Amino acid sequence: METNGLPFYDTDGNFKGYRGTDRDITNRKHAEEALHESEQKFRTLADSGRALIWAAGTDKLCNYFNRVWLEFTGRTIEQEMGNGWTEGVHLDDLGRCLDIYTKAFDRRETFSMEYRLKRYDGTFRWILDDGSPRYNSKSEFIGYIGHCLDVTNRKEAELTLQKTTEEREKLIKELQFALDNVKTLQDLSRYAQTARR
Repeated sequence: METNGLPFYDTDGNFKGYRGTDRDITNRKHAEEALHESEQKFRTLADSGRALIWAAGTDKLCNYFNRVWLEFTGRTIEQEMGNGWTEGVHLDDLGRCLDIYTKAFDRRETFSMEYRLKRYDGTFRWILDDGSPRYNSKSEFIGYIGHCLDVTNRKEAELTLQKTTEEREKLIKELQFALDNVKTLQDLSRYAQTARR
């Protein structure tokens, strides 16, 4: 029950007591409990996986980071809030990262990008960050939510494969050049033999 009371006075201004109303707020309390349980389930889910999860409001500023994000970066929620998280992005990736984020946000589009994020030990790890616009039950835009995965091992394998491919292509070109020179020498040798006859 919710009780509201107001003092009342007689015509001479003497306090006579309170008048009030009681209102049944059972439904509201049940809704508040359900919302609290839902938030607890979300936090448990968000904190139990390997994904670094973030959320931003309509102002483009981040207002949530899960425990996994905070453990990964070794920073506090206060340090990461707003644009604080950008302090951990590698300087070579920061401009591109913010450009993708801002353009997708302005268009209310999903995005996916890779960038290097500083881990708690000071090393930079490659992160795959997928963000999606969020809407409330009235279909009003309320910001973004995203999740990130550490893809460093995959990225390093891709770079190794690329380097190996480049080295192989270089070797093939060198072999082709050598074969072309052998053919040229053979042609010259035949020409010289023909000219002597």
